[in-house]
Amino acid sequence: MACSIELCLTNVILFGAIIFIAKKLKTKFQTWKTEKMLAKWDLSPKDKVILHSVARCKTFPSFSPFGLKLETYLRLAKIPYELDTKYPTGPKGKIPWITYNGTHMGDSHLIIQFLKKKFDVTLDKDSTKEQLSAARACRIMLEDHFLWGTKQYRWVDNFQIMPQIIKMPTLYKVLLPIQSAKIKQMMINQGIGKHTPTEIYEMTEADLHTLSSILGNNKFFGGEKPCEDDCSIFGCLAQAVWGTPGSSFERLCQGKKPV
Repeated sequence: MACSIELCLTNVILFGAIIFIAKKLKTKFQTWKTEKMLAKWDLSPKDKVILHSVARCKTFPSFSPFGLKLETYLRLAKIPYELDTKYPTGPKGKIPWITYNGTHMGDSHLIIQFLKKKFDVTLDKDSTKEQLSAARACRIMLEDHFLWGTKQYRWVDNFQIMPQIIKMPTLYKVLLPIQSAKIKQMMINQGIGKHTPTEIYEMTEADLHTLSSILGNNKFFGGEKPCEDDCSIFGCLAQAVWGTPGSSFERLCQGKKPV
C-alpha cells in the first residue's frame, strides 16, 4: 500500500515536472520566434511604415476591423506604407501591428497616436469639438460592443460562411469548429456571450440605429471631412456590409429591414 502511494506521488511529481519544462520550452521557443521575426523587420525601408495585418479577403480588404481602421488612416493621412500579411500577429499577440524605423508597436489606437506625432498630421482639424466627441463615443460603441455581434454571426452561428469571406486552405476549413468554440468561450468570458444569440443581435443592431441617428445628414462623423475616428467606424461597418453575408447587420446597412 505504502509502495503504491509512493509510486503515485512520484508520478504526480514527474508529470508536474514535465508540464513545467514543456511550458519553459514553449516560452523560450515563442521568444526566439518573436526575436527572429522582429530582426527581419529591423531591416525594413527607412521612413516607411510596415503594416502587419491579415491577408486580403475575397469580398473586402480586411476582416480585421482594426487592421482596416489603421490602413484607412494611413491612406487618408497620406503616410507611405507597405502591407505585410505573412506576420499578422505582433509581439503582444495583437493584430495589427507596425514597424517603423526599427520601432515595433501594437494596438491600432496607440499606433495612430504614434504616427500623428511622427508625421505631424491630423485629420481632426476641420471638425468641431461636438463632432469629435460624438465620433469618439461611436467608435467606442462599435469597437467594444457592436463587433461582438459580428463575431456571434460569422464565427459562432455561421462559421461555415468564413470560406466565402477569406481564402483558407482545406485544413483551416476542417479546424473552423475549433476556432468557433474558442470565439464562443471568449464571448462568454467577456460577458456578452452569456446572452442568447437573439439577445446579442438585438443589442448590437441597436448600435447601428444609434449610429445612423448620430450621423444624420452629415457626410462623415467628422462633418464634411472624415476625422480620425471615422477610420475606425468604417473598419467596423465594413465587417457588417461585406463580412456578414445574409445577416441583419448587412440588411440594416443597406437600408433594409432585418428578416
